[in-house]
Amino acid sequence: MAEAEVVTAVGRNNKPINVGDVVKYINADTISRVSEIKKDEQGVWVLLEATKLWYRDETLEPADASKLKEKKEERELTAEEMEKRIKKEMETMAAFDVGKAGGGGAGG
Repeated sequence: MAEAEVVTAVGRNNKPINVGDVVKYINADTISRVSEIKKDEQGVWVLLEATKLWYRDETLEPADASKLKEKKEERELTAEEMEKRIKKEMETMAAFDVGKAGGGGAGG
């Protein structure tokens, strides 16, 4: 059985990028861990965990792992927490006076 080809990504400033590394997408300052690396006829692509999108390797650079925001553990809200959240949203919506918002359409 043939071994799978190991694809090496080279980011901005010729820094190597490997699966598991933390990188920053330079066009949007997105910081994420690398999930996968692949190569095709258009070049080398790096899949980021945070966005689930593929990026060209030259648009990435190594980043400090301490700046990586781990996903918050999801938990179910209690009925009381949900009620408080809904009440706060309704108060925020009530404070916005639609009558003071400027219109941009053609009126008659």
